[in-house]
Amino acid sequence: MEDIIRFLASLAPTSPMPVAVLLLVLGGGAVAWPLVLAKGDRSEVKRRLKVEATQPAEQAEPKPKKNTSAVREKAVKRAQEFYAKSDPENVARLRMKLIQAGYMEPRAVGMFFLIRFATLVGAALGAFLVNHWAASAESTMTSRWTFIILSGAGGYFLPGLVLTQKIREKMREYRNGFPDFMDLMIVCSDAGMSMEAGIERVSKELARSYPSLSQNLILVSLELRAGRSLDDALKALADRLSLDEVRSFATLLQQSKELGTSLSGSLRVFSDEMRHKRMSLAEEKAHALPAKMSVPVTVCILPVVLMIAIIPIIVKLTAH
Repeated sequence: MEDIIRFLASLAPTSPMPVAVLLLVLGGGAVAWPLVLAKGDRSEVKRRLKVEATQPAEQAEPKPKKNTSAVREKAVKRAQEFYAKSDPENVARLRMKLIQAGYMEPRAVGMFFLIRFATLVGAALGAFLVNHWAASAESTMTSRWTFIILSGAGGYFLPGLVLTQKIREKMREYRNGFPDFMDLMIVCSDAGMSMEAGIERVSKELARSYPSLSQNLILVSLELRAGRSLDDALKALADRLSLDEVRSFATLLQQSKELGTSLSGSLRVFSDEMRHKRMSLAEEKAHALPAKMSVPVTVCILPVVLMIAIIPIIVKLTAH
């Protein structure tokens, strides 16, 4: 040990960083060396019981994963309980947004808060490292801390923006898949199936083309099996999908039951209206395209055309 100290003293480094790194490596090796030796060391009793202990040993291997999973689950549960007590209304709204985005696990709220905290700390730490290593000498302390605070705020709001984009993608899928759901429900109704059996059957048929919509329909089938009424199950489906068409569909079924009208005829009319509405939305986007294209055309193409028209005149005038 004295020889190592003399060797380090003879180096006379300008910064203590190399010495600290070397000591850290030596300390890590000193800690890991007994573990390596203990792994290869086996007593006579363990060798004699090797065959009998093979199966328990194989079952005991996933323990670190279980411990890691238990720590993560505990942290998620603590975060969810903390925010549920501090702001229950905000947690309820966030829970509904997560369900609309396709995250139906009970621990989704706690996981979202942990991800938000991690992005906040990670963005602030990244900004601090950028300031430490890549900042110019002219930058002031106020500008550096402002950059760190803004980076942390960006990391805090980033999960919310990603969640909003996810909800939009899911709503697009729901809106595109619901007319197909209605057509398949018409086929099931014409075949003599009940509404509950039709929903269960259609949910299996839509599993490949619209997996999120199929998952929500499967949840409706499970609620109906559990004894929930069809109207309540469809209203809950409308809340999860956040579509006016689903609410109209629930109202249509309720009125069809009360008035005693033909269910297949009502579904067919409603499906035609939904397809007409979807076509109207597509036509509206197509008609709005020229107005949207006018901005890039004006910004990108018009200056080039003006330059082509004006530059030869300027060249002739300067030549004379």
